[in-house]
Amino acid sequence: MIDRMLRLMERVGIQEGLDQAKEKVGRSPYEVLIIASLIEREAKLEVDRAKIARVIYNRLERGMPLQIDATLYYNADPNATFSDLKATESPYNTYKSKGLPPTPIANPGRAAIRAALNPAPNPPLSDPICKGIKQAANCAYIFYVLSDDKGGHTFAATIEDHEKNVEAARAGGFLP
Repeated sequence: MIDRMLRLMERVGIQEGLDQAKEKVGRSPYEVLIIASLIEREAKLEVDRAKIARVIYNRLERGMPLQIDATLYYNADPNATFSDLKATESPYNTYKSKGLPPTPIANPGRAAIRAALNPAPNPPLSDPICKGIKQAANCAYIFYVLSDDKGGHTFAATIEDHEKNVEAARAGGFLP
């Protein structure tokens, strides 16, 4: 069974161009698989996958912690609270550790691999999330939060807008 899974992963990786990861996104194939695993756990909707990929790449390029909730739950005590998980010292705690976790946190599917290799472009300055930003180069997908009961996310380019989105998500019952 494991051999079959590995062969399938290799076939999908070849079909999606994982061997060209360095040229496509500047990361090794293994790093792209780690990123794809994050997308696999975070994105429920197709429309969000490439944007979440862009958030990850933007944060990595800026040296920001990824702050991806799904990494906290990887290999963690299932009874631990979210606050306890955020305080835990672990290379998988992307709130405390910058960069990628050391290994994938899930087996990524084709859609997540495709998104990791083809992240969405940053939004144009005319996009509503760029309001108040003066230069297009400064408008980037940096934040996202779960925002509906179908698993969709709302994206933001500024911490102020992200904080508003988080409050709206809490008010909507999508976050604790």
